[in-house]
This record gives sequence, C-alpha cells and structure tokens, in this order.
Amino acid sequence: MTETLRAAVLVRESATSGLPPCQLRRVAWRRVSRGLYIPRAETNLADLAAAVALVLPRASGFGHLTSAALRGWWLPHRLPPHVLLATTRSGVHVQRAGLYVRRSRVAEVEEVRGVLCVTAAHTLVELASDLSLLDLVPCVDRALADGVTEDQVRAALGRRARGAVTLRKALALADPRSESWWESVLRLQHVVTGLGPVECQPEIWADGVFVARADLHLVGTSRYPECDGGEHRDRTRHAHDLARDKAMARLRLERYGYTTSEIAYSPQLVIRDAEDARGRPHDDARLRTWWQLARPSSLTGSGRTRLAARLERYRLAAHR
Repeated sequence: MTETLRAAVLVRESATSGLPPCQLRRVAWRRVSRGLYIPRAETNLADLAAAVALVLPRASGFGHLTSAALRGWWLPHRLPPHVLLATTRSGVHVQRAGLYVRRSRVAEVEEVRGVLCVTAAHTLVELASDLSLLDLVPCVDRALADGVTEDQVRAALGRRARGAVTLRKALALADPRSESWWESVLRLQHVVTGLGPVECQPEIWADGVFVARADLHLVGTSRYPECDGGEHRDRTRHAHDLARDKAMARLRLERYGYTTSEIAYSPQLVIRDAEDARGRPHDDARLRTWWQLARPSSLTGSGRTRLAARLERYRLAAHR
C-alpha cells in the first residue's frame, strides 16, 4: 500500500489521526469526496479508488469504466471525463460528488490492484449498458484474455440487462489474442464487412525457422494487415520492422501497415486493400456497413458526444 493510501483521512476520524479538520482544508490536502481528504499530490487511479473506498458501504466495489481502467482494459478512444463508478449490493443509498454508486442485487466483487471491484463479467455487463458495440469489443477481448469465459459473462448477463444484445454481439466478435485497441478495431474492419476470416497474431515459419509474428492475417491470402502505432518510429523498432518486412517479402508475403489515422478516418483504404487481396470487386455496401458500426463509437465526434452525454448522467446523479 502506498503512502497516498495510508494518508487518506476521513474527517470523522481526523482526531485519531492527529490532523484536525482545519489542517485538512489547507493547500497540502485535497478533498476527493465529502468528509474525505488525501494529500495534494499526483494520484493514480488505484490510489484514488482505495481512498474513496473508505466511504463506500459494505458489499461494494468499483464497476463500469472504473473497474475496466483498474484492470488495464482498453477504454474508448478519447474517453470523456467522468466520475468514479461503483456498485453496491447493500440497500444503502450513497451518492457523493465525483462518485456514482449503482445498486445491484447480483453483482459480485473481487480484488483488483488492492481495491474491490465488481467481477470482470459483471463489469462487462455494466459497460454494455453505455458503450457502443465497437467500443465494447476491445473490452471483451481483454476480459477473455484475462481468463474470463463466455459462460461466466452470459451467467452475469441474465435476461433483462440493459445492453444484453450489444454484449452478446461483442462476445461473437471478440478475440482474446488481440494485443491493442487499434488492432481490435482493424480486425473488426475486416470481419464485419465480410472480408474475413481473420487470424490474430499469426506466427510465420519457413523451413522450421521462425520469421515473424503479425497482427492479423487474411486467411487464405498472403496479406498481413497491421496497425503501425507511434512505437514503430523508434529507431530500434524501425530497424527490426524493416528486417522483418524483407524476410516476409522473400516468402512473397505482403505486410500492409496502417496508421491509427487511416484506421479511424480512411477505412475505405483498408476495405479496398482487403477486397484486392481476396480478388473481390469493390462494393460500397461494405463501407456503409462499417460506418454503421463506427458512427456511434468513440472513433467519431458524434459517438464521443453520445458517450459523454451518457456519462454525464452519472455525474448529475452523483450531485443530487
């Protein structure tokens, strides 16, 4: 436990800590919730959650986006600001500025980074009530990679949960082998447009010698689409990429790298390249299908506005 966690002080217990309320109101301290102060220093999410947990009722844990962030899942692109989100099985109604607590009769909790969170399966159920399908799939990818099973998610889902349809679709599209948010999106661009099947993280071997591991492979073709993020500009990484590209070229394999800007704003390039790789004629319907999925998501300004409005409900409720 860090110094920040040890130094979290409840005003009602300040006498025993040797810090009277007047001292807590000084510049060295920061009020994070009613009657709760922590040192005014840079605080990571785990430390902040551990402090706020002091004012949660029993049988409670952090959920939704807070649980996802604590687990290291891939969150929506340019995620809007939002309050801490928690869930309780107790009948106590707790709302505080900066903290929204929902009540659930079925949510279970487990420890994540030293604080209690609702289980991964229940976290996905809560996320499905607000996230678009495209934003939910990367979270499901990470949950499955962490060992959560589809049966566990379906058991947590129940029959009448909000977002049940979205979560079931996300389970069908998920792949635990994905290694980044953008890779998940690039995979979806091929799958939902009918240009799959796509294999994640395929290994390439020649005469028993390992050659490379790619992000994706259009099964049945020699095409290997990849997401080229900022880390590919590193000099050592760039040299490694060039050597790998030449090794693949010698095997007559095609590596097609796409920047995040191309994936987000020029999906027609990705789709046309995949059509060419499969020898299929161009079909505008594929691009329309993609935008039906992408438009409500955090890839677009309208999608981020939609998500911000949904998250704003929790902030307003926490201030009532």
